[in-house]
Amino acid sequence: MSVEITKDEAAIYDRQIRLWGLDAQQRIGKADILIAGVRGLSDEVCKNLALAGVASITLLDHENVTEADLGAQFFLTEENIGQNKAEASAPSIRNLNPRVKVVVDQQNICEKSDEFFESFAVVCLIHSNYLVMNRVDKLRRKVNKPFYASDAFGWFGYIFCDLGEHAYIHEKKPDPKAEHKKPEKTPMTESYKSFEESLGRNWSDLRPKELKKISPVAFLTHHNNRSPTKDDSGALIVTKAKYLSAMGVEDTNLLNDCYIHDLSNLSDTEITTIAATVGGVLAQDILRTVSANELPICNWFYLDGKEGSGSVHKV
Repeated sequence: MSVEITKDEAAIYDRQIRLWGLDAQQRIGKADILIAGVRGLSDEVCKNLALAGVASITLLDHENVTEADLGAQFFLTEENIGQNKAEASAPSIRNLNPRVKVVVDQQNICEKSDEFFESFAVVCLIHSNYLVMNRVDKLRRKVNKPFYASDAFGWFGYIFCDLGEHAYIHEKKPDPKAEHKKPEKTPMTESYKSFEESLGRNWSDLRPKELKKISPVAFLTHHNNRSPTKDDSGALIVTKAKYLSAMGVEDTNLLNDCYIHDLSNLSDTEITTIAATVGGVLAQDILRTVSANELPICNWFYLDGKEGSGSVHKV
C-alpha cells in the first residue's frame, strides 16, 4: 500500500482515523503481519487485523484441518477437512477486506530460515512451543522488531509481548475545565525483556502479599511444559508443590488444584469464548504497536476464564 490514504480508504476506515488519527492509520496500512499457527485464537486476530486494514497477513501453518478444528475455528467448515489450515482459512479473511493481501505459507515453521522472520512489521506465534518461541524472539530482537506469542488452553489464555526498545506516543486527555482542550501528546520509550529473560524470573524475592496479586495463570503459563501427572488427588497436590517450587514459590495455596487439573486435561483444548477474548486483546495490541499510539502490553497478559478476569504483569 502507498503511504497516502485514498478517498475510498478514508471512507472505509473513517471511524478508525477518528479514533487514533490519520498518521496511525497510515502506519497500520503499511504493516505486514506474520501469524504462525492457525487456530480459533488466530481466526479472531486475523479478523480484527483484516478489518483494521493492515497491508498484509501471512498465514504460516503446515498442518491439515481435522474434525476437532471445527469446534473453535469459524473460518472452517466440514468441506475443509483434510486441507491445509492456512489455505482453508485464507478465503474467508480475504472476503472480510479485499484490500488486505493474504499470503499462505504451508511450510513447517521449524524449517524456516532466520532471514524469513526479519522483514515483517510484527511476528505473532500462536500455540507454539517454547523452543520455537525463544528462537524467533531472539531473531526479532536482533532487528529490534515486535514479537508476540499467544495461546488459549481450556479456561485460560496468555499473550507475551517483546517490543525491544519501543517508541510510542502517550496521549493525555485535556482538562475539561481548560481553555484549550487539545490532548497533550508526549513521545515516550519503553524497554522490554526477552522471552528467555522473562521465563527465567524467580518469584522467591516477592513477599506473600505481592505473590497473591499475581494471576494464577502466570504460574501455569511460565512453566506449562511441566505438565502435572493425571493421577489421584494426592499425587496432584505433590505435583503442584513441585510445579511451584521450580519458580521459587513455596505457598501452594497460590495455585488452586482445579487450575492444575484443567492444565493437565485441557492443555490442547480451545474454548471459543476464551479464544475470542484473548484474540481480541491480542489484535488490539498489535494495532497499538504498529500505530505507535499508546503503550502496548508490557509484557504479559493473562486471561483467567474461571474468574472472568484479565490482568497485565510486567515480568
